[in-house]
Amino acid sequence: MSNSASVQTSITPGLRTYKGSCQCGAVRFEVDFDPSQGTTRCNCTICTKTAWWGINVKPDAFRLLSGKEVLGDYSRSEASHARFCKVCGINAFGHGNIPEMGGDYYGVNANCLDGANLSGIQITYLDGLHDTWAPLAVVSYVDPVTAAMRA
Repeated sequence: MSNSASVQTSITPGLRTYKGSCQCGAVRFEVDFDPSQGTTRCNCTICTKTAWWGINVKPDAFRLLSGKEVLGDYSRSEASHARFCKVCGINAFGHGNIPEMGGDYYGVNANCLDGANLSGIQITYLDGLHDTWAPLAVVSYVDPVTAAMRA
């Protein structure tokens, strides 16, 4: 299959507003994020089991637009809260305070951004399994559908 689609290999710096939602649409949010700052993946059990791909921002860069009444809260500790839609079960965002990650934060699941092209964005893998939050590896994301279309 031939296609002229190309994989984006670099991210243009600059703050952008992204819209996101859970699968059923009951939870909707906006997040201001500079994609050149990269994203994170973590090897802790909750991030691994939920396929979490994190965009970490300060609290004032996150806005919940709808769905407060259907949000569940899961937390292993006061340091971090995973917020999920009680209708469809999707873990769309979380929040907490982890000093090693800069203090108060909101974390958005990049998989929940609506229509965002994140090809080429940097992913830093962190060691949350051992609570060190130390970087383990850095890679660039390649969207598998876009890559397959190029083949």
